[in-house]
Amino acid sequence: MLLIQTLWEGIVNGSILAMIAMGIALVWGVMGILSFSQGEFMMLGMFITYYANTYLRMDPVLCVPVVGIAMFGFGCLVYRTIIARALRGPRLSQRLITFAVGMVITYGTLMLFGGQYRTVQNLAFTGIIDLGFMTISKQKLVPLVISLIMVAFMYVLLNRTKIGKAIQATSQDKAAAELVGIDSETTYMVAFGLSSALAGIAGCAITYYFPVYYTAGAGFLLFGFIAVLLGGVGSTFGALVGGLIMGITDTVTGVYLNTAYKYLAVCLIFMLIVTFKPKGLFGK
Repeated sequence: MLLIQTLWEGIVNGSILAMIAMGIALVWGVMGILSFSQGEFMMLGMFITYYANTYLRMDPVLCVPVVGIAMFGFGCLVYRTIIARALRGPRLSQRLITFAVGMVITYGTLMLFGGQYRTVQNLAFTGIIDLGFMTISKQKLVPLVISLIMVAFMYVLLNRTKIGKAIQATSQDKAAAELVGIDSETTYMVAFGLSSALAGIAGCAITYYFPVYYTAGAGFLLFGFIAVLLGGVGSTFGALVGGLIMGITDTVTGVYLNTAYKYLAVCLIFMLIVTFKPKGLFGK
């Protein structure tokens, strides 16, 4: 019973990491840069949800489309004003620009809202579902459902829509994509906007059971990067699988060993997989 309960908790945590990792994989696969600001975009999604809940009495579930649209727009703005210019500069600038963006967002949030912890109140879904062999917290079930919906949405978007096919074509060969009329700049902007939206929605979902504070996304960012490398850089499906592996490893280690060992366990799993699959589980 304990093992089943632990695996459930791990899958919930892994689903949040999967959304973070999918955004990182999308930006890397299309643009070739690492999105170090993904954790900060997640944190912004948490703050938007908190204030919408506090002043408008909106449940986090209702905040999902609001946060998604707001963070997509914010991501597109960041790309147009900052990232696009950095892409024309040296390779090192391209690598570090998102880190700088993340720092500005983190400490800007601290200056505006302070460093205290906040929790979202008046949740629409609370309590537990007792299945006999395990209990399911509704506050954990809702984030999982949101994550699954977003995974399905990204699959349909990337494989069934014109913009999704443009993103895939640009990631495979930018020059060839431009020759057939695809605007690579617009594709880059949309990819970065989608990445920001995924992180923001992950933040929105996790407010159901996680406190809101200005460095909330930092730990998720680290695990998100490892999840991307496990699954294979540039593979959104690999990022999903990597996120689930990270979530389950983290939770199982905390329950059966000690929470102090979770980073050790995660890194050991990472080293083991990369030793035998240097490009990750689904890398090409």
